Amino acid sequence: MSEAESAPTRKRVYRCSFCGKSQEEVATLVAGPGVFICDECVQLSQAIIARKAADREAPDGLLPDNAPTEKLLTTLAGYNGAFDWVDTAMQDLVDILREREVSWATIGQALAVSRQAAWKRFG
Repeated sequence: MSEAESAPTRKRVYRCSFCGKSQEEVATLVAGPGVFICDECVQLSQAIIARKAADREAPDGLLPDNAPTEKLLTTLAGYNGAFDWVDTAMQDLVDILREREVSWATIGQALAVSRQAAWKRFG
């Protein structure tokens, strides 16, 4: 058995970029360029889009300054942990790129940082 065959492979866990649920917690997880969205968030966004279309006559009704306090608190709670999810997703992408032998210089260029900074953060 070769070294590559005997080395344990880490199972990647992908999460919805919006709600944070993993692929094991939802029926479908759709991948986009650097993001994922689950079927539940798609349904929720469809309802929001339908409501928005119905409310076109109410100008600026959804601006944060005019939103009810409860809506702002709910939105804030939804953002909680988003940086952790994004950081985990970025680490997974970098891991895949490194497995493909993409250089730290190229990864750093994609992130608009030096190769050393990319390595320090993800290496």
